[in-house]
Amino acid sequence: MDLAHKCAVENMNDSQPELMATSWPNYEALADAVLTPENLFHASAKAGGNVFLTGAGGTGKSTQLRAFIAECPRHVSVTAPTGVAALNVGGMTIHRFCGMLIGPAAGQSNEDYFAQLQRDPRRSILAGFNRVKRCEVLVIDEISMLPGRQFEFVEFLFRRLRGRDVPFGGCQVIATGDFLQLPPVLADGHLAYDWAFKAPAWEAAGFRTFVLEKVRRQDEPGFVRALADFRVGRVWGDSARLLQSRVRSNPPATMTRLFTHNVQVDKWNSFQLSELPGDESVCHACQSGPELQREFLTRNLLTPATLHLKAGALVMFTVNRAAPGGHAARGGDQPMYVNGQLGTVMEVLPDHVLVKAKTGEEIPVERFTWRYDQNDDESASFSQFPLRLAWAMTIHKSQGLTLDAAYLDIRAAREPGQAYVAVSRVRSLAGLNFKEWFKGVHVSPEAIEFYKNV
Repeated sequence: MDLAHKCAVENMNDSQPELMATSWPNYEALADAVLTPENLFHASAKAGGNVFLTGAGGTGKSTQLRAFIAECPRHVSVTAPTGVAALNVGGMTIHRFCGMLIGPAAGQSNEDYFAQLQRDPRRSILAGFNRVKRCEVLVIDEISMLPGRQFEFVEFLFRRLRGRDVPFGGCQVIATGDFLQLPPVLADGHLAYDWAFKAPAWEAAGFRTFVLEKVRRQDEPGFVRALADFRVGRVWGDSARLLQSRVRSNPPATMTRLFTHNVQVDKWNSFQLSELPGDESVCHACQSGPELQREFLTRNLLTPATLHLKAGALVMFTVNRAAPGGHAARGGDQPMYVNGQLGTVMEVLPDHVLVKAKTGEEIPVERFTWRYDQNDDESASFSQFPLRLAWAMTIHKSQGLTLDAAYLDIRAAREPGQAYVAVSRVRSLAGLNFKEWFKGVHVSPEAIEFYKNV
């Protein structure tokens, strides 16, 4: 892989690349607003320009995106490259949205693949084509995971279906994500990573880039600096010493562990559950709708279709849920819980699971229903208690979460940005725990160069 290299963790002395935004919207649109990256992003996005919103983990990209969607007077179509990412933002995969199936084969031209799709009788393709024609604002979240070749075809498809030979057929595009986090899926380990920013369509789109700089997930200056260094592969000196101090051989068994592979996650969760006394309850998801849609939900939701629980089990909430009548602190009769929050199972009943939060509140968790398409009551549904065992999870499934504490095994992290995603999930240095010190951090030199030149 010529676009990912392994940086030594000590005895190196490079300067940190400058990660500053240099694209600015029309100042008249800002009036008297403070010139923060957040305000600049909103001004440019509301003015209808193509925008790339980026920044390190925990800088508030999702928060700013949600605020834009809530305030935008036009309809916003939210997509992401993977099923997990799409469900996290309440959207659909970019492939499904466009009706493009898996995208062009290697060496296949855009015209040839478009003709192939036109001959395909599947209704999902026609539905996707119609969405492209009607789209007013397209959001592509977690853009780092979308291969450049597929990004190129999406842009072609918008031009072709909308009949306008301008970037994306004149549709506004808001891309969000961090190219120093998870990369596109690499089908062949001998090939280079196909980043979206390398595609000609990226330059043609004329994205204004805004880099969020203030880290909000963590507030300890030393830890924030170490994370910034870690993100670009600089793990030596003070940063290395600070992180090395967090190697722990025997963490509490109840601390969430982040692994690189599902087999490690399943093994640890099953072991911890078996160590608890009492009978195990098995909660099955209630599903309906087309089989392929049900399979998509089962494969990509954080919540398992078959949930094994016992009293005393450590669990994580997998959705945001406000108390009836609003936030519990304002008089609701049920405490609010959020995605990523931990708790302990008290009792499993037919209609709810009683979970004790770390604050001591006892929360009755009822079933939550996800839909394959939130706007289509005929699409597949998946109803389950919005919980998962939380003794362990994969790094990929942890993206977007904030954890108070975690025990990380990143020795087998081989993808650029994968180790950084794990480390940046943790809210404080005291909550960060490494299984062992690692030999190196994989980063993408092309992604670093991209940020130097934005």
